[in-house]
Amino acid sequence: MHHTEFLIGAGAVLAALAVAGILFERLGQSVVPAFILLGLVLRPLRLDQELVDVLATLGVVLLLFFMGLEFSLRALLANRRRIVRGGLVDLAFCFPLGLALGLAFGWGGGGALIAAGAFHVTSSAIVAKSSIDLERTANPETETALGVLVFEDLWVALLLALLSGAVLVSEPSAAAVARGVGVAVLFFGVFVVVALRAGRVLDRVLELRSDDLLVLAVGAIVLLMAHAALAVGLSDGIGAFLAGMVLAETRHRERIERLFAPLQGVFAAVFFLSFGLSLDPSAFGGVWLPALVLAVLGVAAKVAAGYRIGAVDGLSKRGSLALGLTLVPRGEFSILLAGIAATAGLKEVNAALGLMVLALSIVGTATMQYAPQISRKVFPRKAGRTLPDYVMGPGAGEGDPK
Repeated sequence: MHHTEFLIGAGAVLAALAVAGILFERLGQSVVPAFILLGLVLRPLRLDQELVDVLATLGVVLLLFFMGLEFSLRALLANRRRIVRGGLVDLAFCFPLGLALGLAFGWGGGGALIAAGAFHVTSSAIVAKSSIDLERTANPETETALGVLVFEDLWVALLLALLSGAVLVSEPSAAAVARGVGVAVLFFGVFVVVALRAGRVLDRVLELRSDDLLVLAVGAIVLLMAHAALAVGLSDGIGAFLAGMVLAETRHRERIERLFAPLQGVFAAVFFLSFGLSLDPSAFGGVWLPALVLAVLGVAAKVAAGYRIGAVDGLSKRGSLALGLTLVPRGEFSILLAGIAATAGLKEVNAALGLMVLALSIVGTATMQYAPQISRKVFPRKAGRTLPDYVMGPGAGEGDPK
């Protein structure tokens, strides 16, 4: 491609991403479905696929790096019982149902595993951004939701390893699955030890006055660890995720987040755009029913799981319902799994999950926004009783007793 054509094309795509994102943000929606829909719109233009793929790969790597950067290993270990308890409830409500639906739709074992993962995992990006925008980061249900998301992110890392032996090989076998999971566990173990022991060394190495040099050094660590994961048969995302966890143990964590946030936002947008480009709209007509079933049951499963987790965690009835409504959105990890389906030649699975993600990213943003009003409607205050306030951000009402 000629340099002039590249500049025009890249500039036009970035401008389109910006306009789509601004439009959806003004409508009070997550920008994720905006970028996916834009990919569908631009699909006939046949953009330079090689360039888009490279940028999208960087988007996945940086997205998962940021996820890992949010997790302090020491904090995870200190709160492990609460995180595991809530995460297992969420897993029990959602993953088996997604697996059963995938099998019922005739997608085979590999397709059903992919569908179960996409059906199960809440969008950390949408929940985090919406919680900040709605000023609910200090709410008890948000704290519990973040614990669930931590468990899900770690679970997906293992699921990706499982899929590498069950789906992304020419001859799937139990031995390949066991090898993939074993390598992932070993890989995790090594980097947990590194994260806990190498913090001081990394603190000294990254003690750089120049922001440019820090970006270069951290970028090198992230990309090399992503490559290391690929070299042992895992996904590059796992390596990036673990790189984030390692760097989260350094005193430079906040500075790294500040410097990489703009890069992560741009490349993540291209990643979502790339997913939209990968979808074949002509396939939607044949998968609208499975996608609708996945979306409807996806909302029901998350609301039920969240309500149960909230009850176990000691939240009020309104808080527990708000937690379930908070967990509804699906996004980046579901898209990543849908992309794996496309790589494995499971076009029907890819299309159905694409429609599901579109629906639940929009519906989930709305359920989060109106969680206080919905909770008050479902659990109205009983007449004649004085109840404590239960603040859930703008529009929140009074709470009910536990």
